[in-house]
Amino acid sequence: MLAVCAVNYLGSFEDAIVEHEQELALCEALDDQLGMAVAHRRVGECYGELGSFDDALRHQRLHLDLAQCCRSVVEQQRAHATIGLTHFRRAEACATGTPEELQALSDAEESFRQSLQMCEMLRASDTINDVEYSEMKTRLLLNFGLFYTAYYL
Repeated sequence: MLAVCAVNYLGSFEDAIVEHEQELALCEALDDQLGMAVAHRRVGECYGELGSFDDALRHQRLHLDLAQCCRSVVEQQRAHATIGLTHFRRAEACATGTPEELQALSDAEESFRQSLQMCEMLRASDTINDVEYSEMKTRLLLNFGLFYTAYYL
């Protein structure tokens, strides 16, 4: 899966990280907490693509913390989904059956479940429209499907 970062076919994830860190600095200067949250998500996605899972999770957790401070359920849902995907990728990078793999799988599943719960909260509260809900849930169910196909079938 391709991360939503400022990378193109001629650029690199390292370049995208620099761009998103500049975005983060601008949001900090403007005291735009939601913008800071999104910038952390983007930086984390790029680190995840590079296989730097600890760095990815650090930024993604900052994304979640800021989304919670801003009371943005949409960004909280995205944070849980992104964290779950990072744990899933970490599990794929581990040797089969190791404690690290099993912990990453458990963490991925928990994050995906939290994301699904937030998705349903958004739907029940009419915070998002039908198209947004369908796209959000479809992406999440795709992640669940990849997870279960890889580890339970």
